[in-house]
Amino acid sequence: MCLKFQVISLDLSFNYLETFPSAMEVFSELKHLNLSHNKISTLKFTDLNGLVNLQTLDLTYNAFHDWKDIHSGAFSPTINLLYLDFSHNPLRSISKYSNHLYVQSLEVLRLVNCSMDFAPLTNINRLLNLKELDLSKNPITSINDTFQLQNIRSIDLSMTNLKSLHEDVFVNLPSLEILRMNNNINLRKFICHSDSLLYLDLSNSEMLDRIPTGRMRKLYHLDMSGNFLKIINGNSFANMINLQLLNLSMNAITVIHEDAFRGLNQLTSLDLSYNKIKSINEKTFVNNSALTYLNLSHNYINELDTISSSSLKVLIASYCEIYQMNRYSLTMMPNLVTLEMSRNFLTKLPDGLIALSLVILDLSYCRISSLTNDTFKEMFYLRDINLAYNALTTIDPSYFPRAFKATISNNPWRCDCKRLKRMFEWMVTYSSETLDTLICDSPEKVEGKTWEEACQQEWSEKSSTRDVMWYYSLAVVIAMVLALFALVILRKVKNLQEQRIRLAEEARRTEEREALRRMQERQREFQLEEDRNAPDPRELQRPPSYNEALLLPRLDASQPSLAESLGSRGSLRGSNPDVAKKNKIRRKRRRRKSEEERRASRITVDSDSSDENQSADSLQSRRKLYQAPPLESDF
Repeated sequence: MCLKFQVISLDLSFNYLETFPSAMEVFSELKHLNLSHNKISTLKFTDLNGLVNLQTLDLTYNAFHDWKDIHSGAFSPTINLLYLDFSHNPLRSISKYSNHLYVQSLEVLRLVNCSMDFAPLTNINRLLNLKELDLSKNPITSINDTFQLQNIRSIDLSMTNLKSLHEDVFVNLPSLEILRMNNNINLRKFICHSDSLLYLDLSNSEMLDRIPTGRMRKLYHLDMSGNFLKIINGNSFANMINLQLLNLSMNAITVIHEDAFRGLNQLTSLDLSYNKIKSINEKTFVNNSALTYLNLSHNYINELDTISSSSLKVLIASYCEIYQMNRYSLTMMPNLVTLEMSRNFLTKLPDGLIALSLVILDLSYCRISSLTNDTFKEMFYLRDINLAYNALTTIDPSYFPRAFKATISNNPWRCDCKRLKRMFEWMVTYSSETLDTLICDSPEKVEGKTWEEACQQEWSEKSSTRDVMWYYSLAVVIAMVLALFALVILRKVKNLQEQRIRLAEEARRTEEREALRRMQERQREFQLEEDRNAPDPRELQRPPSYNEALLLPRLDASQPSLAESLGSRGSLRGSNPDVAKKNKIRRKRRRRKSEEERRASRITVDSDSSDENQSADSLQSRRKLYQAPPLESDF
């Protein structure tokens, strides 16, 4: 029992229950109860006792045949019930004085396919908290009253038999945002006044042949596909100025006035597919500055030259009757990014087709038989192109130099292996298409084979030769790189050796200069020491030899030195020559020596002078030895 009290959600669907389960009050915490697809035919007053927390109750696909089978006070205990679904029970219409649906807390009420032939607005208007109402698939023929619900946001009246509606039926619904009126095949016109409505679905109402009227200034999305519209007159949407999504497909439109969409400055998407349009006036979309998507597929349009829109990015023109284009056909759509033109009658594309912003181009299932290098040269941003199921016999990747994806399957290819080689390699590299779809149509010997099967032998021979050349070239490049690397290493080694030699030479020269400096320092110290200890030069002078003394002049007075005694006698006797001559003492004449005496004297003098010279030379050489600095070459 304890577990039962804690049950929050209980699903008893598909159990063939014929009566409401008893003793449900034990599930006091129950919030969600599903009793759909059973055979319950009655709901008694006490069946829901104790389910005060119940929020959702699903009773769809049961056997309720009349509202009398449901007690009017059966829902009194469910004070928190938010969702109630009686769909697919043939309850038929409910009396406007009935209290069966009086649940103050109810927010969602679904009465789909309940065989109700009129809308019980009196009963519904008492559900003040109702936010969603679904009365679809009921044989309701008309609604002549008005809704009076302040909180309702969505109403579904689709697939009914409505023929007419009171124009103010929705005017008192300030919160209404979604209204579904689709598949009302007897509805011929629709008038609605709502200042809050955002979405209106009037699709597949086969007899509806005119644009809805009324005040719907906040309408965001209008779906009128599958109707019987023939002409779109000017200013048809003047009361829907905030419209952004408009679907007019699957009608019988043949004429669109040039001012048909005037005032729709917020319109972004327009679907005109599956109509009978033959041409579009070039002014039709000029004022729709926000339009980015336009679908014209399955019409009788034979040219795109007249479509003008500076904002359009996606144009669908498949299944039309376009049989030719000139290079300026797309110039009035400068921002076009995607163009789908499959299943048209094109046999050739002009050279230099201008589409400056085009990225995706679909030309499949046409009759294009040839392309050139100039066909797509003005499409600078083209990346994806579909040329499947055309009449191309040969192709080259240079035809679409900027594309990254190309679909070219199911064309009658003439398998010239030499010409197809580049395209096959390009497809392997860039395209995601299965290569098995590239089938040869000629020559006869390869008919029905894939490109790879037809040309494998020829391509493999060329590839093997190319591989050998490639390996040889690679080996040469590697050898050159290694040689260059070895040369660089040798130069670095040589530079290192030269650097070491240079550093060693600099170190040697530094040591020599240091040694030379120390030697010069020692020489200076030795010279100073020698100069301090040298004897007086006067002590080194010896008296003259006998022969030298004979040659010396006679001294007439004392002189500091012998050098000053020459010519001094005359000065002692005055300046008078007579007196000097008178007082002059005559010198005795020497006796002339014999030859033997002269020879002996000369030998004696020579020996004395040679001794003196040798002593002087030895002293001078010693001084030079100590005074002359050594050279770097001496070391």
